[in-house]
Amino acid sequence: MTGPARFEARNYSLPAIADGSVPALGPLPEKIAPALSEAIVTMDPWRTYHYPAEALCRMLTADEAGVPRFAISLDSAIVGACVIRPTWLRGPYLQFLALLPAAHNRGIGAAFLAWMEDEARRAEERNLWVAASQINTGAIRFYERAGFTKVADLDDLACDGRTEFLFRKRIT
Repeated sequence: MTGPARFEARNYSLPAIADGSVPALGPLPEKIAPALSEAIVTMDPWRTYHYPAEALCRMLTADEAGVPRFAISLDSAIVGACVIRPTWLRGPYLQFLALLPAAHNRGIGAAFLAWMEDEARRAEERNLWVAASQINTGAIRFYERAGFTKVADLDDLACDGRTEFLFRKRIT
């Protein structure tokens, strides 16, 4: 085994999407993070959970060793963000992924997951992991279409009375 996927580069090109555009990952400019956070918390599940934009902004801009945070851009415009925990149960855990509504249904999320799987496969990892809220049915369908399987229900994790689902994709 070569070791865990580290996602250590500052910039990555993702696979091209259907219209030929190439989404990219790069550093999230600190000055952009507050507005991006404000936009994200208007979407579910963050809206329903009353997740504060300030808390999301702190999470997106935290400097945590070994836990990369990226802005997702398309045509030089930031359209989302992600946070990856590279070493989690024999594979990376996608802690956070959000795309702004204008970026939905364009193939950007699928390109991101394909890239993440390629990175993990290169590191000879066995799994990809992600969690999704029971109320985020679009995300659940998205991850299932990408080959993820629900492996656990996590009751009352993010919000009392709600369930988060843990998904796994075997990549070996």
